[in-house]
Amino acid sequence: MGEHRQEKASGAAKAGRALLWIGGVVLLGEAAFLLSQLNVYWQSLGAASVGTIAGIGAAAQKAVTFLVWNDGLLLAAMAKVLVLCCPLLAIAAGIGLVRKAEYAEARESAVNAKAEEERR
Repeated sequence: MGEHRQEKASGAAKAGRALLWIGGVVLLGEAAFLLSQLNVYWQSLGAASVGTIAGIGAAAQKAVTFLVWNDGLLLAAMAKVLVLCCPLLAIAAGIGLVRKAEYAEARESAVNAKAEEERR
C-alpha cells in the first residue's frame, strides 16, 4: 500500500516538474517574442530621435487610439493577454503538483518512522 502511494507521489512530482519546465520555456519564448515586437514597434515610431519619455508617450497614445477606434480589437487584445498567462497557469499547476508530492512523501516517511518506533 505504501509503495503504491510513493509511486503515485513520484509520478505527480515528475508531472509537476515537466509542467514547470514547459511553462518556463513557453514563458521565456513569449517574453523574447514580445520584446522583439516592442523593439520593432519602438523603431517604427521613430522614438529614438525624440527621446525616451516622448517616445513612450507617443507609443501609448498610438496604442490607445488604435485599440479604442477599432471595434473588437480591444477584446482581441484582452484575449491575447489571457493566452500569455497560460504558461503562468502551467507553472502554478506544476508547483502545486510538486508540493503535493513532497507533502505525501513526508507524510509517508513520518508514518513509517512512527510504525518503526512502535515496533521497538
